[in-house]
Amino acid sequence: MNLRIFLAAILACAFCRAEVKTPPQLNKNRAEVLSFFAKNVYGKMPEASFVREAKVIKTEKVPEFSATRKIVRINTLTPLGEKAFNAVCYFPDGFEKTPVFIYISFRPSTETANSRWPIAEILARGASTVSFCYEDVLKDKADVLSCIERKDDSWGAISAWAFAASRVVDYLETESLADASKIAIVGHSRLGKTALWAGANDKRFAMTVANNSGCFGARLHSRNLYGESIERITNFFPHWFAPNAGKLWSGKDYSLPFDQHWLVAAVSPRLMAIGSALDDWWACPPGEMACWEYSAPAWKDRSCINYHVRPGEHELTSVDWKEYLDFAARNKWFSAK
Repeated sequence: MNLRIFLAAILACAFCRAEVKTPPQLNKNRAEVLSFFAKNVYGKMPEASFVREAKVIKTEKVPEFSATRKIVRINTLTPLGEKAFNAVCYFPDGFEKTPVFIYISFRPSTETANSRWPIAEILARGASTVSFCYEDVLKDKADVLSCIERKDDSWGAISAWAFAASRVVDYLETESLADASKIAIVGHSRLGKTALWAGANDKRFAMTVANNSGCFGARLHSRNLYGESIERITNFFPHWFAPNAGKLWSGKDYSLPFDQHWLVAAVSPRLMAIGSALDDWWACPPGEMACWEYSAPAWKDRSCINYHVRPGEHELTSVDWKEYLDFAARNKWFSAK
């Protein structure tokens, strides 16, 4: 644990006098917690029927990765209607069924690795990996939903992106190369918020990774030191959330009747990993560390929830990925050929 973050977390507790609200007993009230966040923060997931379809449109061997690559066309639902998007999948050669790391990407759905998606390192562990671009599902523009009428609890972009991630799981449950009991969802920044919301709602995600997720991610509002506020995030990114998020909570960061550790705790007893960056003050590492600390009691086995902080700025790096892969390894996710 970095000393600077540890001391900052102590200062956050000392100077932020807002009470950290005790979450309900999640073994009895998990559905209540998710319903609260759906109505008051992210918006309710859709109940409308749509065509659930996933079609493999391309399969090829990739010698440089010793893997099979598949491009899958997946249908989902958004606030603007049905939408199809491509998911790029890599399955390592020599394994029957492997754990899968789904990475929600900021970048267009290409077939190559990048600094935030280290395909070779993931495959080397004996795991598969899937990536899709969030804007292939719904554009990340403040006015993207202005063309439709929205109720106070209508779902926003974060819910739409999370819903699409669950549609990837639908496909993986039919894929013979995937171990559907070991599926991880990984996201950074706004997509860290998305990964947390997806992992809390869908129990098929056996591991949830929220990297530098900040405000309305895995960070306490009540322990925010100079990071992004509810007022700022809902003003600049209203499409991410239900309208209620701004209407009910703007300007009330330190007097909320809830906090984000409730949502993190809703992932239990499944694996949960929270990652911070030392110089990422907009996300507020002390608040993220405090979120881990206050949510941890929901796990009987503390080895199933992990927190790390690394030097550097707001980013998803190879250091972070190593931490998450090592966390999975400690929980016996990987097997030899």
